[in-house]
Amino acid sequence: MEPNAETNQKEELYDEVYFDSDEESDQEERIGLGLPGQSKDKQEPRTKQKVISNDELLYDPDMDDKDEEWVAKQINADDSKRSNEQGPLDDKTDAILSCPMCFTTLCYSCQRHEKYADQFRAMFVRNCHTVPGERYKMKGDDDSDEYFYKVICDTCGIQVAMLDEDEVYHFFNVVAASA
Repeated sequence: MEPNAETNQKEELYDEVYFDSDEESDQEERIGLGLPGQSKDKQEPRTKQKVISNDELLYDPDMDDKDEEWVAKQINADDSKRSNEQGPLDDKTDAILSCPMCFTTLCYSCQRHEKYADQFRAMFVRNCHTVPGERYKMKGDDDSDEYFYKVICDTCGIQVAMLDEDEVYHFFNVVAASA
Protein backbone atom coordinates (compact mmCIF):
# COMPACT_ATOMS: atom_id res chain seq x y z
CA MET A 1 0.00 0.00 0.00
CA GLU A 2 1.29 3.44 -0.99
CA PRO A 3 1.52 6.00 1.82
CA ASN A 4 -0.84 8.95 1.45
CA ALA A 5 0.88 12.18 0.32
CA GLU A 6 -1.06 14.23 2.87
CA THR A 7 0.15 12.21 5.85
CA ASN A 8 3.75 12.53 4.68
CA GLN A 9 3.50 16.33 4.51
CA LYS A 10 4.00 18.17 7.74
CA GLU A 11 0.89 20.17 8.62
CA GLU A 12 1.67 23.88 8.38
CA LEU A 13 0.84 25.78 11.58
CA TYR A 14 0.81 29.47 12.49
CA ASP A 15 3.43 30.79 14.92
CA GLU A 16 2.19 31.52 18.45
CA VAL A 17 3.06 35.19 17.95
CA TYR A 18 0.52 35.43 15.10
CA PHE A 19 -2.42 35.06 17.51
CA ASP A 20 -0.76 36.90 20.42
CA SER A 21 -2.58 39.93 21.76
CA ASP A 22 -1.72 42.65 24.24
CA GLU A 23 -4.92 42.00 26.21
CA GLU A 24 -3.66 38.66 27.50
CA SER A 25 -0.35 40.11 28.69
CA ASP A 26 -2.17 43.08 30.31
CA GLN A 27 -4.38 40.72 32.30
CA GLU A 28 -1.36 38.83 33.61
CA GLU A 29 0.24 42.04 34.87
CA ARG A 30 -2.86 43.38 36.66
CA ILE A 31 -2.75 43.26 40.42
CA GLY A 32 -5.78 42.99 42.68
CA LEU A 33 -8.05 40.94 40.43
CA GLY A 34 -10.30 38.58 42.32
CA LEU A 35 -10.64 38.12 46.08
CA PRO A 36 -7.70 38.54 48.47
CA GLY A 37 -5.80 35.36 49.06
CA GLN A 38 -6.98 33.80 45.81
CA SER A 39 -4.34 32.73 43.36
CA LYS A 40 -4.65 33.28 39.66
CA ASP A 41 -5.64 30.30 37.57
CA LYS A 42 -2.86 28.90 35.51
CA GLN A 43 -3.28 29.64 31.85
CA GLU A 44 -3.80 26.74 29.53
CA PRO A 45 -1.15 26.29 26.87
CA ARG A 46 -2.27 27.69 23.55
CA THR A 47 -2.99 25.29 20.75
CA LYS A 48 -1.39 26.02 17.44
CA GLN A 49 -3.71 27.02 14.61
CA LYS A 50 -3.54 25.31 11.23
CA VAL A 51 -2.65 27.59 8.30
CA ILE A 52 -5.71 27.74 6.07
CA SER A 53 -5.22 27.84 2.31
CA ASN A 54 -6.83 30.41 0.03
CA ASP A 55 -9.09 27.68 -1.38
CA GLU A 56 -10.34 26.79 2.10
CA LEU A 57 -10.96 30.50 2.78
CA LEU A 58 -12.80 30.79 -0.57
CA TYR A 59 -10.40 33.61 -1.43
CA ASP A 60 -8.76 34.45 -4.74
CA PRO A 61 -5.90 36.95 -4.33
CA ASP A 62 -5.97 37.70 -8.08
CA MET A 63 -9.72 38.40 -8.22
CA ASP A 64 -9.44 42.21 -8.14
CA ASP A 65 -7.00 42.20 -11.04
CA LYS A 66 -9.23 39.86 -13.05
CA ASP A 67 -12.30 42.02 -12.34
CA GLU A 68 -10.47 45.20 -13.36
CA GLU A 69 -9.34 43.55 -16.59
CA TRP A 70 -12.93 42.42 -17.35
CA VAL A 71 -14.34 45.94 -16.80
CA ALA A 72 -11.63 47.41 -19.04
CA LYS A 73 -12.62 44.94 -21.78
CA GLN A 74 -16.28 45.94 -21.43
CA ILE A 75 -15.43 49.63 -21.72
CA ASN A 76 -13.17 49.00 -24.71
CA ALA A 77 -15.93 46.96 -26.38
CA ASP A 78 -18.25 49.97 -26.06
CA ASP A 79 -15.51 52.24 -27.45
CA SER A 80 -15.04 49.99 -30.48
CA LYS A 81 -18.72 50.47 -31.38
CA ARG A 82 -18.14 54.21 -31.79
CA SER A 83 -17.44 55.32 -35.33
CA ASN A 84 -13.97 56.58 -36.22
CA GLU A 85 -15.43 60.01 -37.02
CA GLN A 86 -16.33 60.60 -33.39
CA GLY A 87 -12.87 59.68 -32.18
CA PRO A 88 -11.96 58.07 -28.86
CA LEU A 89 -13.70 58.98 -25.65
CA ASP A 90 -11.90 61.47 -23.43
CA ASP A 91 -11.32 59.73 -20.09
CA LYS A 92 -13.65 56.98 -21.36
CA THR A 93 -16.82 57.88 -19.42
CA ASP A 94 -18.33 60.14 -16.78
CA ALA A 95 -19.81 57.18 -14.87
CA ILE A 96 -20.71 53.51 -15.00
CA LEU A 97 -24.49 53.23 -14.74
CA SER A 98 -26.38 50.48 -12.91
CA CYS A 99 -30.03 49.70 -12.32
CA PRO A 100 -31.19 51.14 -8.97
CA MET A 101 -33.24 48.06 -8.12
CA CYS A 102 -31.03 45.09 -9.08
CA PHE A 103 -27.66 46.82 -9.71
CA THR A 104 -27.28 45.26 -13.16
CA THR A 105 -24.76 47.23 -15.23
CA LEU A 106 -26.55 49.25 -17.91
CA CYS A 107 -23.84 51.40 -19.47
CA TYR A 108 -20.05 51.76 -19.42
CA SER A 109 -19.79 54.84 -21.68
CA CYS A 110 -21.97 57.82 -20.86
CA GLN A 111 -21.94 61.57 -20.56
CA ARG A 112 -23.31 63.51 -17.57
CA HIS A 113 -26.08 66.01 -18.29
CA GLU A 114 -24.83 69.61 -18.12
CA LYS A 115 -27.77 70.90 -16.09
CA TYR A 116 -28.97 67.85 -14.11
CA ALA A 117 -26.14 66.04 -12.32
CA ASP A 118 -28.16 62.84 -11.79
CA GLN A 119 -28.98 62.39 -15.49
CA PHE A 120 -26.82 60.85 -18.20
CA ARG A 121 -26.96 60.23 -21.91
CA ALA A 122 -25.46 57.34 -23.82
CA MET A 123 -25.53 55.66 -27.20
CA PHE A 124 -24.39 52.17 -26.26
CA VAL A 125 -26.20 50.29 -23.52
CA ARG A 126 -26.64 46.75 -22.28
CA ASN A 127 -29.10 44.79 -20.16
CA CYS A 128 -32.02 47.09 -21.02
CA HIS A 129 -34.53 47.46 -23.85
CA THR A 130 -37.32 49.70 -25.12
CA VAL A 131 -40.92 48.79 -24.46
CA PRO A 132 -42.62 48.11 -27.80
CA GLY A 133 -45.67 50.24 -28.42
CA GLU A 134 -45.02 52.75 -25.62
CA ARG A 135 -44.26 56.13 -27.14
CA TYR A 136 -44.25 59.43 -25.25
CA LYS A 137 -44.22 63.11 -26.17
CA MET A 138 -42.90 66.00 -24.05
CA LYS A 139 -45.60 68.07 -22.34
CA GLY A 140 -46.10 71.47 -23.95
CA ASP A 141 -44.48 70.44 -27.26
CA ASP A 142 -47.69 70.02 -29.26
CA ASP A 143 -46.05 71.31 -32.43
CA SER A 144 -42.98 69.03 -32.07
CA ASP A 145 -42.88 65.60 -33.70
CA GLU A 146 -40.21 64.29 -31.32
CA TYR A 147 -41.16 61.12 -29.46
CA PHE A 148 -39.45 59.22 -26.65
CA TYR A 149 -39.56 55.50 -25.91
CA LYS A 150 -39.57 53.93 -22.45
CA VAL A 151 -36.43 51.92 -21.59
CA ILE A 152 -36.55 49.24 -18.89
CA CYS A 153 -34.00 46.99 -17.18
CA ASP A 154 -33.86 43.46 -18.64
CA THR A 155 -33.36 41.90 -15.20
CA CYS A 156 -36.03 43.53 -13.02
CA GLY A 157 -38.21 45.57 -15.40
CA ILE A 158 -37.89 48.99 -13.74
CA GLN A 159 -37.80 52.06 -15.99
CA VAL A 160 -34.27 53.45 -16.19
CA ALA A 161 -34.24 55.73 -19.24
CA MET A 162 -35.96 57.15 -22.29
CA LEU A 163 -34.75 56.69 -25.88
CA ASP A 164 -35.14 59.61 -28.27
CA GLU A 165 -35.59 59.39 -32.04
CA ASP A 166 -31.86 60.01 -32.57
CA GLU A 167 -31.25 56.74 -30.68
CA VAL A 168 -29.69 58.49 -27.69
CA TYR A 169 -30.55 57.02 -24.30
CA HIS A 170 -31.40 59.53 -21.57
CA PHE A 171 -30.81 57.84 -18.19
CA PHE A 172 -32.47 59.36 -15.14
CA ASN A 173 -33.27 56.47 -12.79
CA VAL A 174 -29.83 54.91 -12.30
CA VAL A 175 -27.03 54.43 -9.80
CA ALA A 176 -23.88 56.11 -11.09
CA ALA A 177 -20.46 54.83 -10.07
CA SER A 178 -17.41 56.94 -10.80
CA ALA A 179 -15.20 55.41 -13.44
